Amino acid sequence: MKTDRTKNTSKKHTLDSKLVLHKTSKGEIEKGIITLKSGNGMYIEDVDGNKYLDMESGITRPVCLGYANEYVAKAVYNQIMELSYATPCGRSNLPAMELSERLSKVAPKNINHFTYESSGSEAVESAMKLARLYHSAQGNKHRYKVISRMGAYHGVGGMGLRALGLMTPMRHSFEPLTPGAIFVNSPYCYRCPFGRRYPDCNLECAKEVETRLLFEDPDLFSAFIGEAIQQGFGSYAPPREYWDEVRAICKKYEILHIDDEVICGIGRTGKMFAAEHYDMEPDLMTMAKCISSGYVPLAAVGISDKVYDVVDNFMHLHTYGNHPVACAAGIATLDVLEKENLIEKSNAMGKYLKETLADALDKRPSVGEIRGTGLWVSIDFTTNQETRAEFPMSNLNSIITQALKLGYMIKAMPNVIELAPAYIISKENIDDFVKAFTQCIIDEEKRMGLAK
Repeated sequence: MKTDRTKNTSKKHTLDSKLVLHKTSKGEIEKGIITLKSGNGMYIEDVDGNKYLDMESGITRPVCLGYANEYVAKAVYNQIMELSYATPCGRSNLPAMELSERLSKVAPKNINHFTYESSGSEAVESAMKLARLYHSAQGNKHRYKVISRMGAYHGVGGMGLRALGLMTPMRHSFEPLTPGAIFVNSPYCYRCPFGRRYPDCNLECAKEVETRLLFEDPDLFSAFIGEAIQQGFGSYAPPREYWDEVRAICKKYEILHIDDEVICGIGRTGKMFAAEHYDMEPDLMTMAKCISSGYVPLAAVGISDKVYDVVDNFMHLHTYGNHPVACAAGIATLDVLEKENLIEKSNAMGKYLKETLADALDKRPSVGEIRGTGLWVSIDFTTNQETRAEFPMSNLNSIITQALKLGYMIKAMPNVIELAPAYIISKENIDDFVKAFTQCIIDEEKRMGLAK
């Protein structure tokens, strides 16, 4: 049957629209979703003219510079006119070389080499391939397993998907996957999977890594992958000793450590990389999102000298790898971050956001914990302060809906509402948001019978 191409002339996205969205059900589309039209600074506007303060940097958190930054836009235009494309194999290009030089000066001191992809998922895939190549080059082709954490998100590529410990329907939908993914519990102290309380827990979550390795045979493992600060539970920073313990285990069994900085890198946590909070020097490091402020798809893998010196040929190819225009956007983003001291501002504004939330929500019965590092802050909700009972997702979604009606765009994960605004946010923006957000919480508590 021939499709009627004139059927949907509306600017709103409907079931008749030809565009297929990611991770969006037809039921959600029928209820009505926002169709975005424009963005400037901290604000975005939809096709109906509604304006929203974006407290999530584009929901998936890349827009660290805010919208419509002319410096980045001009850099992208200039590069397109200079050299719009270059193959990633057998040829090099100047923007990719320059960005690598720039990143080598701000990454952990052992990370001195970089390769570029178009998404965080691809970066994770590349890092896992490099880990395999590292071991294979030393005659250890049997090292194929990867250890990840329940609650982790490492993208939706084939290798990244197998390490996906969060949103299990996404992983289960595509099983069977490449074998070799092993999971351990995450360091989620607020709802400890072992029923313990830090610091009297003996760091069981870290020690479990060695227990699983020994059960599975550590000689079969190529890498441990984890975010320095984990997004699956809402910007959760583990105790410092956790990473000391995990890294010691990796070193003991000659397993590479992949630090996934796709979300928490490039200033999100108030430092260039979240690894700096733990003085970590990983073997491989992934980054994306804020590396180009979302203006052009760009991701990277940082490679340590240890890995680079062993791997002779990165047997891998993506058409848009090391893309000169994307790398030009990355260079321009670093320029803006440095010239406007935005990473320092991310740290300062993050502290102000947490303090303002704490003052406003201190006595709210549904608020269990407010946490965060830099401009990555989460509110962990509960229906019982003593037992830390989980908060219904339907009620979190209700809070989000009410906030949207008031002009504030936020997002939720199980039990948590997460905030990750652009680094250009002002105190006035924060004050206005917290006032409206607090009222949304109070209204929802009343509907739930948690407050009068």
